[in-house]
Amino acid sequence: MPLETGYLDRALALLDAIVRDRGQRSLSEIAKSMHLPLATAHRLAQRLVSTGYLVRSRRGYYHAGPVLAHLRQALDEAEVAVGIARPFLERLARRFGCTAHLGRFDQDMVTYLLKTGHAQNDLFTKETMQQEAYCSGLGKALLSGLGKDRLESYLAGGPFIRLTPNTIVDEGELRKEIALTRARGYAIDNCEISDGLFCVAVPLKDETGDVFAAISLSFTDASVSPDNCQPVVAALKAVAGRIRPSLLS
Repeated sequence: MPLETGYLDRALALLDAIVRDRGQRSLSEIAKSMHLPLATAHRLAQRLVSTGYLVRSRRGYYHAGPVLAHLRQALDEAEVAVGIARPFLERLARRFGCTAHLGRFDQDMVTYLLKTGHAQNDLFTKETMQQEAYCSGLGKALLSGLGKDRLESYLAGGPFIRLTPNTIVDEGELRKEIALTRARGYAIDNCEISDGLFCVAVPLKDETGDVFAAISLSFTDASVSPDNCQPVVAALKAVAGRIRPSLLS
């Protein structure tokens, strides 16, 4: 079937509507709500069924098909978020003159998935590298999203190495820091991973409230500190609210 002008847009819109509806309405009802001619909706639905994106569950009703299930299994929320987050984080990095990161929690470590900003060459971090969680802003934001048992297991895995005079290495103090991070919704690395490096991070949450990644801004010029970081926190939280991969919700 040739892709006439607007065909793909209508097909994707119908697919999105049917999947989100979860079989509650018939195709005719969905088409009506979309102001889509019923004949067109039937033609599109048949094409989506033939390609595995939809299945016909009963007369006039459709559900998500096996291709979508395979795609969901192949996708990772944090990896999807990278593409969504990049332009937002690039703008934040330009605005504040710093470096932006996005990372996820992997086997008790932070994996950096995104690094951007004009000051990025000033930092040792690289995309795909791993870093300890306890001493980084991203790490503490990610740790704040762990369940109680998982967090206690992590804390029991010490000892934690002091990297700078500011590094929190005491298990009890680190537990308090993570609780504070969870309560206020952001984490800071006040020169804990490296002298002269200050970072602010916020968690990324899915629609159920689970943390799947975190984003941060890192400063090496002493322009931001715990006393004046609230504008950075507000900007990060605003961006975090826009980086929810609705495809996986």
